[in-house]
Amino acid sequence: MRSRVTRYSAAAVITLAALALLSIFWTSDQGVALAAVQEKVALMNTMIVRGEKVFTCVADPNVVFRFDLVKYVSRQYGYTEEGRIGDALIYRITLNKPQRQCLILMSPWKKCLHFPCTDEQIAIMEKLSPTGAMDLLLQTDYKKLGTATIDGVDAEGFEFEGVKPVQDILPKYLFDIQQGRGTVWIGTKELLPIRIEGDLLIGQSLTTLLMDWRLHEVNTLDSHDVELDPSLFNTEMPQGYTEFTFSDIVPIKLSIPGLN
Repeated sequence: MRSRVTRYSAAAVITLAALALLSIFWTSDQGVALAAVQEKVALMNTMIVRGEKVFTCVADPNVVFRFDLVKYVSRQYGYTEEGRIGDALIYRITLNKPQRQCLILMSPWKKCLHFPCTDEQIAIMEKLSPTGAMDLLLQTDYKKLGTATIDGVDAEGFEFEGVKPVQDILPKYLFDIQQGRGTVWIGTKELLPIRIEGDLLIGQSLTTLLMDWRLHEVNTLDSHDVELDPSLFNTEMPQGYTEFTFSDIVPIKLSIPGLN
């Protein structure tokens, strides 16, 4: 029987597909006090976001990859996302803004991608920032969901649909976003997004192992304007890791339960 980490190792590559959408659903100012929320979030220097990311294979819905995730966002240093299954680190994606470097670690295989950030990749990182993510959401249609108590906080909800603003962030052969929708709950007193759920249909591409996947993601704002250790944004290749190449995809795909 495969170990738990081996069974889910393929999800680390699939997760690369999420690079263009990592924070689409966790910052929004869809109407509570639109200008006030936008201004408040834009002034935040750091954020810690926690949640869950679930990938489901369209061809075989029994194939599911589920991660607990944490995202660190710093206006000064950049962006880091970690995905875990239990205590095991499966992936880490880091974009270091000052150094213009990107590092993607796939822990189960001791593989990584390490490369300088191009202007386009820097632009992607900017879209993952609080201000950039809200700018994206403001380009979509939304409807009000009314009020509710979310995690003990009075909030107003909004639902949006459409992914046109983010469909061209990456070439379709790398990452093909086909459909998307989400809900955002904003604290009525805090004027901050406190819970976000999103669903995407991701078409066949290199980063999805040439398969169609559905992604469901839930994010909650854990804290903001807290001090973040700069080492969280380290992009040096760890000792013992080797560079990932697309020739690694075939054996990875074969390790997916139900597809071998």
